[in-house]
Amino acid sequence: MLQSKFEKLPDEIILEICHYLKSFDIINSFCQLNWRLNRTISRFRFNSDIHHLTLHQYERWYSYLLPYTAKYIRNLVLSNWNSPGQIRLFNQSIKNYNSLYQLLPNIKQLRLIDFSNDDIHILPKLAMIDKILIDIDALKPLLYSTKCLLDHYLFCSSFTFKEIRLWVGEGGIRLQHNAKLVVNPYLERLTIVVAQIDDLILLFERAPNLIKLYVAISTFSSNTSRQYVMSEVMPKKLTDFHIQTNDRQALTFDALFVIMIHIPTIKLLSVDIETNDRDYADGLCWTFLISRLPNLKRLYFKTRIWMGTGTTSIDVNPFIESFARAKLPIICYADKRVLYIDTVPYDMHEFNTNMCVTTSPIVKYAKTTDIKLYQRPAYGVQSLLLSTRHEKTSIDDWLYVLSRFPCIQALDLTAINIIDQTNINRPLCLPRLIALRYVRSTKCKINIPFFLLLVMNSSITPCLRALTVMYGDLVYLCKRLPGFIFDRLKELWLFGSDTDGRVIIEDIYLLLNTFPNLHHFSLLIQSSRSINRNLEQIIEMIVSSLPNLISFRLICRKSSFKLHSLIDNNTRNDWIKRIFGLNDNEQIHIMINKKEISIWK
Repeated sequence: MLQSKFEKLPDEIILEICHYLKSFDIINSFCQLNWRLNRTISRFRFNSDIHHLTLHQYERWYSYLLPYTAKYIRNLVLSNWNSPGQIRLFNQSIKNYNSLYQLLPNIKQLRLIDFSNDDIHILPKLAMIDKILIDIDALKPLLYSTKCLLDHYLFCSSFTFKEIRLWVGEGGIRLQHNAKLVVNPYLERLTIVVAQIDDLILLFERAPNLIKLYVAISTFSSNTSRQYVMSEVMPKKLTDFHIQTNDRQALTFDALFVIMIHIPTIKLLSVDIETNDRDYADGLCWTFLISRLPNLKRLYFKTRIWMGTGTTSIDVNPFIESFARAKLPIICYADKRVLYIDTVPYDMHEFNTNMCVTTSPIVKYAKTTDIKLYQRPAYGVQSLLLSTRHEKTSIDDWLYVLSRFPCIQALDLTAINIIDQTNINRPLCLPRLIALRYVRSTKCKINIPFFLLLVMNSSITPCLRALTVMYGDLVYLCKRLPGFIFDRLKELWLFGSDTDGRVIIEDIYLLLNTFPNLHHFSLLIQSSRSINRNLEQIIEMIVSSLPNLISFRLICRKSSFKLHSLIDNNTRNDWIKRIFGLNDNEQIHIMINKKEISIWK
């Protein structure tokens, strides 16, 4: 048999090519071709990431590729993100297995992306897994029963996880304090969003050997939790600790202080706080805390302290002087409501984690206690959140802060009020930016020059593929840009509130013409009443107008969808075949309930 030109390439070149491909593409293309290629790509059999697959690709992976690679797989990623229903579909396929370990005998890590209430049946099958990483679907709130099951299987069962990630939105997870205490001595790394401080204290009891902890506290509790903070229940090996909250009352400086002095083993401490407590703005308080942590090597904090009246800007000079006396390297800046104080530089490489920075365009006017450290390039900042709370700003203010974080992959812009329409003079390049969230502009008026700079200029954002924006803002933009086409974008996420009005056919038609190359389209609306009148026609327009569409999600918060074509299975099947142009051998995975219509094809 003659060798192909590809097979004549040395292993080093083939491996270099594989680094640019997904694991599915590598296994699908080269597995079982010959002995030499099987040996060359053997390392790629260990990780099976089926994120972003089409339904046809998933079915091929499960039916043909998985049998060849099951005994090698160590890390498995299942995802409902852009492939709605994938986790449930996989779990239904392995219903005859009591655990994943029976199917994948070498599995060590499982990641579940956009986990939802429909996926709970996979939880009892997690035996023999070292790392379980779960990110909850932010578009669909978890039921109380689902949160209880997550708590039970992750923390109150016999599973001996060494690392757990449970990232829950909308209130965090409220642990079952009345359940029998089950201790997991093997758990060393934990990332979690808890409801209240006492949930954190309970976790210390359940996992006494924690080494690294990344925790977010969701809400304030009127119950005094400090009475439970005793040295007997606090972790004895914890060295890396990150704690954050966006609830202004959830964690006072006094509460933080009480927790920290009972963990003297801390070496790396990171604090990301939105608060009303002015003690966070006192350099002396931080100095006192540092003095009680004998092993502390590095302290990072990012604080947003609400103290302004909203009428005049906050004077930052007293706070700069306070931290200068404490000899702490910080930057300080403020708008009319919020005082920002961050340690510098933005570098958390010692934490071995990606960093998210919440800031404001007014950082351009910041003052610092250490100009050299402030001017150091940011390192490891993956996500950037910018907000001005609708205060007037210039484009240059936004470009200044963006230029300080050139390596971000996700950019979140909120409450935007840019007054100028030109003057884009500052050079900018965001070569790794993948996702842009632009929510929301004052009076729904997106600043066109700034938006086009980020979305249309491929020399500035060459990797941009996903856009999240408010429905009303985007419709307003498209009407001001007739004939404009955003053909670079592959993912579009629209959010509609009550102020965005009804979802009408003319506006959907406009959006589809403006974004013709979408692979994934999601629309979250506040109430089904804003779309029910033309629901069936709008769905047909979307799925028939986007030739590259892989997934579509329509979700409502209030009321219920009314789709007459889906009353019974026969009518639904006929409707699906008609709008997708399917033959009898083709399939579409569709999920329909009162709050959601999801399509994966």
